[in-house]
Amino acid sequence: MTQKVYLNDTIIDATKAAISIADTGLLYGSGLFETMRSYNTKVFALDDHLDRLFNSIKTLNIHNTYDRQTITDAIYSLLQCNALDNARIRLTLTSGPLSSDTENPQPTLLITATALTPYPKQYYDKGIVATLCQYRQNPHDPLSAHKTLCYFSRILALKTAHQKGGAESLWFTTDGRLAEGCISSVFLIKDSQLLTSTLDTPILPGITRNIICRLAKQNSIPLLEKDISIDDTLSADEMFITNSIMEVMSVSCLEKHTYNEGKVGKITKQISQLYKKEIENECGIQNES
Repeated sequence: MTQKVYLNDTIIDATKAAISIADTGLLYGSGLFETMRSYNTKVFALDDHLDRLFNSIKTLNIHNTYDRQTITDAIYSLLQCNALDNARIRLTLTSGPLSSDTENPQPTLLITATALTPYPKQYYDKGIVATLCQYRQNPHDPLSAHKTLCYFSRILALKTAHQKGGAESLWFTTDGRLAEGCISSVFLIKDSQLLTSTLDTPILPGITRNIICRLAKQNSIPLLEKDISIDDTLSADEMFITNSIMEVMSVSCLEKHTYNEGKVGKITKQISQLYKKEIENECGIQNES
């Protein structure tokens, strides 16, 4: 079956999809994206993703004419057209093409949905190797806390990590604070306490990150959001990373530094199980990543 995509109010064959050569997202990276995951035909935490999207639309003045219900209906229609239950969903919104029609500018909305390709099982069983990113995150960059199309530096850093045998690379700010991974939020565990960087570091308000913070509080797991140094990072007992596709993934090694003797830690396992239970409650299925 030919893959279908949603593009500007229409579901069409992926091979026929095209955007303007004057699109501001293509030319200038003027746009946003969200990556979501569906389980059993249900998009997990969709409202949270849309909250973040619309907050960034407002903050960054991205031109948009689509409302939440239209986007929601488009996502579910696309899942149905592609006959997908468990899928990776990507939503891309740009301010649209440069145009002399200043009264009726049209944004570009592209949604794709493909069968989920899971991470290797060994990543979850044994944890991953992460590297220290050679680049630095600028706390004064107005895009830092938003999921924008200006993602090339992240992809470049991730490619470098892969070349070194790592699955993720950790970014620190220009003033030496732990920020996030290229494509993930970062958590540490020290003396049974969960630690993560504050949102005003600034970091992306990760959807999975926010859910885990809530689950920790609900289950009496001590949680502290703080400025985290490299010393804090290396002295932690456990580390794990999160995003909507990977869920919860243990970091067994950071460069040559090993956590928990290279094994998935007790609290990381607990958090992972709580997150899976949250998926089960919302989507009606037991996830087995």
